[in-house]
Amino acid sequence: MRLRCGDRAFDVEVRPGAGDVEVRVDGRALRFALDPAGPGVFVVRSGTRTSTLHLARDGPVVHLAWEGVAYAVEEERDGARPAHRHEPGALESPMPGRVAAVRVVPGQRVTRGEELVVVEAMKMENALRAPADGVVRAVHVSAGDAVAPGRALVELE
Repeated sequence: MRLRCGDRAFDVEVRPGAGDVEVRVDGRALRFALDPAGPGVFVVRSGTRTSTLHLARDGPVVHLAWEGVAYAVEEERDGARPAHRHEPGALESPMPGRVAAVRVVPGQRVTRGEELVVVEAMKMENALRAPADGVVRAVHVSAGDAVAPGRALVELE
């Protein structure tokens, strides 16, 4: 299948195995175990490394939050029109919740991995982190705002 995340598309193949999954993304193999931990929450295990993955579906779009980064992924189908896309560099809410904290302001320089916004969902705080070094172009939320999957929270240049 072909998946689109923002302005990039990837060829993805999933092969379930005995107790684990192999995912090939553009030919690069990733092997891990995926265990359900609650509605829309999974524990990802790869060797001795463990992390949590949050998923929420909004129509054809699947919102993922993993290791502090939010992704909106959609299967690319032949002849399909692209859905509305936010500006490049927009970080979107990975799930429905409430903004617990906004740690940045427009014009602020940020580094990769820096915490930008905290979204509280299912009594858990999920920090959205900068995917790369950049400058905050816009902040679209305030602490206390309710957010839905796919809502642009912060834009980076």
